[in-house]
Amino acid sequence: MSSHSDLGHISASYVNLLFDWLADAHPDIALRIPYARPLAGELNRIDVSRWQAMLEWAYHALQDPSMPLKIAAHVRPANMGLLGYVASCCTNLGEAFARLQQFENLVYSVNSLAVAVHEDQIILRWGAERGRPGHWVDSVAIGVLVAFTRQLIAEPIRPLRVQFINPEPPNHPDFNEFFNCPVDFNGQYTEVVWPVALLETQLKSPDSVMRGMLDQQARLLLKQVKAGEESIPGLQKALQESVSAGLPNLNEVAHRLCMSTRTLQRRLQEQGRSFRGELERVRVEMAKNCLEAGELSLADIASFLAYNDQSAFTHAFKRILGASPAKYQRAKRQ
Repeated sequence: MSSHSDLGHISASYVNLLFDWLADAHPDIALRIPYARPLAGELNRIDVSRWQAMLEWAYHALQDPSMPLKIAAHVRPANMGLLGYVASCCTNLGEAFARLQQFENLVYSVNSLAVAVHEDQIILRWGAERGRPGHWVDSVAIGVLVAFTRQLIAEPIRPLRVQFINPEPPNHPDFNEFFNCPVDFNGQYTEVVWPVALLETQLKSPDSVMRGMLDQQARLLLKQVKAGEESIPGLQKALQESVSAGLPNLNEVAHRLCMSTRTLQRRLQEQGRSFRGELERVRVEMAKNCLEAGELSLADIASFLAYNDQSAFTHAFKRILGASPAKYQRAKRQ
């Protein structure tokens, strides 16, 4: 197993999954772990080499080859950080997978995810361009992905196939049972294959905390719009949902409003407004909510609002409000 520090990093929230599982399932072992529980948050990163060492220590203490699958089954939205919040805000599983590709590095920055569609299958694939973190790291990662995906939707789902780049472990049947599908090893890539039809599966409602944040955003966006007086009914909501889904473009908003892009543009022009202006106003309102909550960094807020980078977010925010996001946040805290 490689132990090079250049394998990448993972978020402390993700690492806390091990500590949470040990505390619940093996409290005696949890008291003996020689590693300190890291402070949760996307900005606190842990080298993959250190994560490898933690998992190896836990295995030697437990001598349980099913350990990575049991850890994965314990995953909660909090362990996924911003990605967990964003994924739960999506409309369907297809949007959630798109956000996974966009935000994966916030949680798990090792080898890059590639998404491909082949006939009636969608393939999530990871290579080894940065190295091979090994059986424990990969097994937890893929187990977490599938377990968290199952939490997002109400109906039972299973992949068509799972493949690992690593050698076959002695407990191969445990992997078949956990993923509820054929699992292969010694592959050229690590892959999770889903049926394309699954992408349209609707997500169940976010938990109360996430739902509350969304509701607060909705109230902020609509506080100046009285019932029945919105010039284009549903526009604010469609804009907000499109941003949350990572698709803040004219086509997506028009689709959510069940009208053509030409019709939407014409109706905005008739009112002396522009799509870009309306989108920026909604983004800034959403940004204000995130800044006031104080949970995310400026870079993470920029990513959540689907800006190309933090600089673009800062310029747009300052253009509309006359103050930078950092200055706005400081003023609110004071």
